[in-house]
Amino acid sequence: MLHTITNEHLTCSILAKGAEIRSLTNNKTGQEYIWQINPEVWRSSSPPLFPAIGTIKEGTIIYKETAYPMTKHGIARDNDHFFYKQLSPSSCSFTLSHNEDTLVLYPFKFSFTITYTLEDNRLLMAYEVVNLDTVPMYFTFGGHTAYACPVRDKKELSDYVIEFPEAQNLSSLTLDNTGLLTSVTRDINTDGALLSLSKSLFNKDALIFSDIDYNWVRLREKSKTKGIIVRFTGYPNLALWAQPGADYVCIEPWLGLPDAESESLDITKKSTYTKLEPQKQLSRTIETIVE
Repeated sequence: MLHTITNEHLTCSILAKGAEIRSLTNNKTGQEYIWQINPEVWRSSSPPLFPAIGTIKEGTIIYKETAYPMTKHGIARDNDHFFYKQLSPSSCSFTLSHNEDTLVLYPFKFSFTITYTLEDNRLLMAYEVVNLDTVPMYFTFGGHTAYACPVRDKKELSDYVIEFPEAQNLSSLTLDNTGLLTSVTRDINTDGALLSLSKSLFNKDALIFSDIDYNWVRLREKSKTKGIIVRFTGYPNLALWAQPGADYVCIEPWLGLPDAESESLDITKKSTYTKLEPQKQLSRTIETIVE
């Protein structure tokens, strides 16, 4: 089922299953900013990543000597158990809480809420994790939104750039053929603050930038100064990704990272996971600004 929020400027539709954005349109022009799914290319448009990001080493996490199966990107993606709440015509929330199914995969009691809010020309996607357990919980989360690119007809992916706040010497982490982080990095060519997009840019999988010191990027046409800004305060990592040759770009602020080849299976020892004490909460927001 699709749930819709709207204001004077924008309309956003979110699928109940997985709390996944399916559409973000300009009310005046009808322009669509979210990639419209082609299952032959990719079956998602904005899956939430929780409590893991990317590939889990051996598909398993261990907690107190007990093994739990954990799939790529965690347990929120495609989950049917999100509780929907309409907060206003321009805001709604989806909450996934621990249940019998999640406890088989992830050993902690929690609530994971995504609140979507339209404010003027902005879509705010606010993540909140609450530890409802009596022990510390360990997790990470992140966004995975696919923005339509090219946005306009008669344009190509190569007509677009990712703009950073300042000039960058970009170095990307790399993934092996199983999706685990390696110890090798690769330099990514930029023109000052601009990263040119192309059909071959993601031939070696996602570009993953860690320990970043900026909190926004802009997706825009080369010939224009405005486009879509994605703002992500409090996220130390950023990934950019698309299936090679696809007509979208995922802009993905991440709290943590995929497992490395050398990663421990013990969830309490994973190098980029957050430790949250009992009855505490952690919140982060990703903001999409349509200029």
